Amino acid sequence: MIFRIFLTISAAVYLIILAGCEPKPQPINYGSDGCEYCRMTITEPGFGSQAVNNQGRAYKFDSVECMAAFDLTNENPENIHSKWVPNFLNRDEWVEANKAVYLQSENLRSPMGLSLSAYADRESAEEMRQEHGGEIIGYDQVKQIVEREWLSNGNIGQHTHH
Repeated sequence: MIFRIFLTISAAVYLIILAGCEPKPQPINYGSDGCEYCRMTITEPGFGSQAVNNQGRAYKFDSVECMAAFDLTNENPENIHSKWVPNFLNRDEWVEANKAVYLQSENLRSPMGLSLSAYADRESAEEMRQEHGGEIIGYDQVKQIVEREWLSNGNIGQHTHH
């Protein structure tokens, strides 16, 4: 009986510890962290994205398109726990890449030139589309654009940092 109680308590403590260790996005040090994909310095908070592996290591990117290219070319995708993008309207808020809504608008140039910005919800993206034009898309479409514009022709983008 005491052994069973001990096992139950031990299992509960283990689950609490495990829940506290859930891999999460890490802060990006703008101006010093480098992009895992294109190797440029990450400088623009509205675009810096990241993929977090199962061990909690964050792979940081200077744009959504670099993260998507990493996603498409990653040889160990099962070790990626989650992918995160900044809410363009609240750059301190991380949104899971697969749940975010994206706007591709030539009037909102991203660091690597594919003009992609991310939003927490469709309403926010639609508000920005009304103001800046463009097309609202999902993460699967972001990957299709990166595949078509970069990977299929060997180009990794036109970096537009100022």
